Amino acid sequence: MYDYGWNDHEAPKEPHPAAPSMRAATSGQYSQEWWLGQLHDLQQRLAAVESWQHAVDARAEQQAAKARRGGGSTQTDLTRLRETVVRVSDGVTAMAHRVDHLETRLRQAEVLLDRLRSAGVRDAIATGEAPSDMHRRHSQIKERYQRLVDQDLRNLARELCPADAHQWDQIPGGMPAARARAVSETVLMLFAAAQQGAPATAEGVLSALAHRGYATEGVDPRLRKVVDGANGIVRDMAAVELPASLLFDVDVTALADGEYQAYNRQDTGVPGFLVAPAYAVQGEAPENHLKAFVFLAPGEAP
Repeated sequence: MYDYGWNDHEAPKEPHPAAPSMRAATSGQYSQEWWLGQLHDLQQRLAAVESWQHAVDARAEQQAAKARRGGGSTQTDLTRLRETVVRVSDGVTAMAHRVDHLETRLRQAEVLLDRLRSAGVRDAIATGEAPSDMHRRHSQIKERYQRLVDQDLRNLARELCPADAHQWDQIPGGMPAARARAVSETVLMLFAAAQQGAPATAEGVLSALAHRGYATEGVDPRLRKVVDGANGIVRDMAAVELPASLLFDVDVTALADGEYQAYNRQDTGVPGFLVAPAYAVQGEAPENHLKAFVFLAPGEAP
């Protein structure tokens, strides 16, 4: 009898654990990570069985070639080998069905988990008590938004309105107001359309700024950094299950002291125009919002 190069006990063994119910899967007893681990394990087992089947098929071809060369002396061995190949094929098919079944159960579990999370978010919004991890994520995005407006865009505005550009001296508020206006117009281009699903592009913003008379030569590297940062903020805001928005539609003249932050960093004056909108999280108390950036009209009594 020929040596096939393997024994029956070398064939991959496949256990048959009972799959938990969908109620158990979503009750915390079986997490989504558990389901993914089960799927990964079955996929590995399937790959091992398929590899083993390929080896058996190759051995069968070798034995068939020997049978053709040696006549009927190996016919019994070849018959047994073919029977083994059939059993292995049946095993591979059964394993593939189990993988498909587990993938279906995993998708069902994911749907149920998503529904549970969504229900929890809706309830948290309704009661004003959103999950702390969502608040934490929004807090991190708020910090990025604050830096973008108060640092990156402020630096960009210095290039857009250089000190020797005297055309800005004639406007109310002079150069400080001109630079704040540059930031305000850039923020609008960066975020207003992006919140509607149309991310800003460096080329589009640069063209618009140049058309409005700003000095755009050499600002491309800084502008691209600003555009990438703004698009990342919009994308990450949308990724948090707890909704948030930038409040562009606000009457700055109606804002009371303490409801805004002065962009021109002075203590006197009244709100003149909006530089950058407030970052507001749904269900969050207004005092916890990142306040709007407002240019204070100088020389006015509060």
